[in-house]
Amino acid sequence: MQGKTVLITGANSGIGKVAASALAGMGATVVLACRRPDAAQQAMADIRREHPQAQLDFVAIDLASLASVRRAAAEVMAKYPVVDVLINNAGLANMQRQTSEDGFEMTFAVNHLGPFLFTNLLLPALRAGKGRVVTVASGAHKAGRMHWADLQLSRGYFVLRSYAQSKLANILFTKALAARVEADGIHANCLHPGAVSTSIWPERNWVEKAFSKVLRLFLISAEKGARTSIWLASGDVGGKASGSYFENCREKTPSRAARDSQAAEKLWEISANLTGLK
Repeated sequence: MQGKTVLITGANSGIGKVAASALAGMGATVVLACRRPDAAQQAMADIRREHPQAQLDFVAIDLASLASVRRAAAEVMAKYPVVDVLINNAGLANMQRQTSEDGFEMTFAVNHLGPFLFTNLLLPALRAGKGRVVTVASGAHKAGRMHWADLQLSRGYFVLRSYAQSKLANILFTKALAARVEADGIHANCLHPGAVSTSIWPERNWVEKAFSKVLRLFLISAEKGARTSIWLASGDVGGKASGSYFENCREKTPSRAARDSQAAEKLWEISANLTGLK
């Protein structure tokens, strides 16, 4: 990874931080795209203790804000005209329905719309490097469906319904993106990291804290969860396969809903309209 530029969203904790450390250790310049500057600075300090020569940078981004996504993309493009790897890692699962500053259901905004816009705005830099787009989806997509009549889940909101829909959207997005960028030499893939102990579950009250504490008893470590992201970012397969879904560093077949090409195109057009992407 010497001489490569890698951009990772949500790289201040969990599998994003593990991936950032591993790829920096391989010689890549790693840009941490995070919502909280203090958390990003702490993560960079931690990585440098493990890899003193690590080349690290930071860009502020709030995936729940389309304006923030546009500012972050412009900053990256100005500083890094070539991006070799983009890892759409940041994610969220809200126990209660919230809306973003743009009026979108928060989980759908952070897990899909934000990464959708960010990736598209960075395509010139990814084309320049014949880069890779790695999107962290989830096996939870198998329980999901696209609620076309109510994508924002304004009625009957439930955390797993919202999360599963957003992870299904990740795979459909990857499928549609891969078809669009194939001629540019860009490879787009997605993955299930496993049931990982991360900070995607909010802990705003004692109920959510208790839920997270119990949940972590059944989850794998961030180190194990990051393996497939690292492998797709740095290995040969990530530069050959495209439009594929991986688990444990092996290609897997996602759900039937995730293989629906018409649904992928429909979601792309809706997402482009919602984000103002020309």
